[in-house]
Amino acid sequence: MDLVLSTRQVDDLAIVSVGGEVDLETASQLGEHALDALRDVCPHLLLDLTAVTFMDSTGLKVLLSIQRRTDLAAGSFALVGTTRTVRRILELTGLDQSFLLYDSLADLPPMPSDAAEPTS
Repeated sequence: MDLVLSTRQVDDLAIVSVGGEVDLETASQLGEHALDALRDVCPHLLLDLTAVTFMDSTGLKVLLSIQRRTDLAAGSFALVGTTRTVRRILELTGLDQSFLLYDSLADLPPMPSDAAEPTS
């Protein structure tokens, strides 16, 4: 299945929408797209996973890599709209404790003018 990726900027936040399956074949596409957004839009990155139907360990490695890159860029990283399938793999691996997770965009705290890291 193809991975569908798009980026939009909202204030001081780059929102990358992801759709499809994030697996061995597609995870590198997600990583490249997210890093482009980090470099070209801003260092505060939010991945919208609402339309992700499957994620394997390769996808998890890419999420960790993206998080490290945002940290190095003095940015922030969060996930929104994790489906039941994705939430389950995050919980099983303990990564639900490593990432900032929000159910929807409406749940995001307001970003201060200096774009400080979101809190949950």
